[in-house]
Amino acid sequence: MEQKNDKLMPALYGGLLIATIWAVPGLNFLNGLCCAGVMLGGFVAVLLYQQQKGEGSVPMVKDDCLQLGMYAGVIGAVAGVIIQYVVLAVFGDVMLEMMLRIVERMAVDLPPDFYDMIETARQTERTPVSFVLDVILMGMVNSIFSVFGALIGWKVFRPQA
Repeated sequence: MEQKNDKLMPALYGGLLIATIWAVPGLNFLNGLCCAGVMLGGFVAVLLYQQQKGEGSVPMVKDDCLQLGMYAGVIGAVAGVIIQYVVLAVFGDVMLEMMLRIVERMAVDLPPDFYDMIETARQTERTPVSFVLDVILMGMVNSIFSVFGALIGWKVFRPQA
């Protein structure tokens, strides 16, 4: 009897990869390239799903890849926001400091409002409401781009006719 492969573990690993890339300061610049890190997470989820295929497994279809991308994106959003909040609590806003150093090295005259915005960002408290909003926003972005990565994985690993 043919059976479907489990999607949870490949999506979990893909989502944790997405979360790691989003949350690690410096590594998250990879997402500046059209969310390449998020797409990589969707691609890895499809790769792992394809690798767990065994005897009697149903061949992978495009719907499997779409589901894997969605699951990885949502897992990545939740885990990524949790990691970001932990990094903020332990180390402070490392990314904000990195961006300020880059701007200072560029020696560009910026309007005073820019520095007011930076100061406001430093003083912003993280609340449960902001946590939920961050998860929702990142969940939407991650799901879209993770599905793109999963579709690339589909093109690479689909069963040949």
